[in-house]
Amino acid sequence: MFYKNSRKKTINTKFSLIACLLFLLYFFSNNLIYAASITNTENDFLIPIGNILHIEAQLENVIVRSCIKDSPFALGDEILNINNSTINNYCDFSNILNALPNNTNIVEVTLKRNDHIVNIKTVKEKLEEINSTDSISGFATLTYIDPISKKFGAVAHPISLGNSRKIKIKEGYISTTSNLNIEKSYRGSVGCISAQPKDYIGKFTDNTDFGIKGDVATFDISQYEKYKIASLNEVKRGKAQIILQTSDEGCKKFDIEILNIENQKNPKSKTFKIRIIDKELLQLTGGIVQGMSGTPIVQDDKIIGAISHAVENDPTTGYAVFIKWMVGK
Repeated sequence: MFYKNSRKKTINTKFSLIACLLFLLYFFSNNLIYAASITNTENDFLIPIGNILHIEAQLENVIVRSCIKDSPFALGDEILNINNSTINNYCDFSNILNALPNNTNIVEVTLKRNDHIVNIKTVKEKLEEINSTDSISGFATLTYIDPISKKFGAVAHPISLGNSRKIKIKEGYISTTSNLNIEKSYRGSVGCISAQPKDYIGKFTDNTDFGIKGDVATFDISQYEKYKIASLNEVKRGKAQIILQTSDEGCKKFDIEILNIENQKNPKSKTFKIRIIDKELLQLTGGIVQGMSGTPIVQDDKIIGAISHAVENDPTTGYAVFIKWMVGK
């Protein structure tokens, strides 16, 4: 009898344990699914910004910024090596160049040109004639900040110089700006934005086909609105708006028109064509100017893309890239 009762008790205990485990599995799996659903939903949102940024960066290699006619060097050449001495920065380049005797007949230089390694033989005078740098700076627009990861995207096209299409960045920094000065665009001439750097807000190393990406360190996003990321088929022709800083008072929305949309199977930086139609912005800028690259575009309460290029012969028109391409989603 004792053995029989113990067996019944054991069976009941096992049944209770299995039931408890099944309940816990159901409870936690549903909560995990719910949590994942919340995370996925939150990840579908970005904060379009529109602030004009000052961008500065240290480059991985010394790059030819300009050269005279008949030079063996080309704009955008990356100088890797001179007479078997590695060039890590402009200081290396300057020191090695100065150390070369004036009567040096042949100088062997290793370059990176159009993603190919090129070896050339030249003379000291030709090296002295080039204008080279290991740093760059300029102005562009902050497209978005991810409210969860605090990652940012800006510019909407690669930072390039000559035949160096995507310059490799060793370390880059972004800052807010003040005292904006806008040189208007005219037919046949694209204007530009200049400003005073203000507060450092983040850093980056990624220089992609669709702009720079990095991390925001200090930027108050509490006054900015989140927008859902539009899918490709949600972008449509017709009216839309850009968000842009045109003064120290902050960012405003301006009306644009989407003229046509490319049917792209592969990501490209010219996805759809736009026209500036806002009279206030046209009066202020004449259309798209240098520095507006990365300006976020919204439509139907969704962020759909960013300005990537101006059309020189008609700067009221330009091109934009899908936000999906920019964020890589």
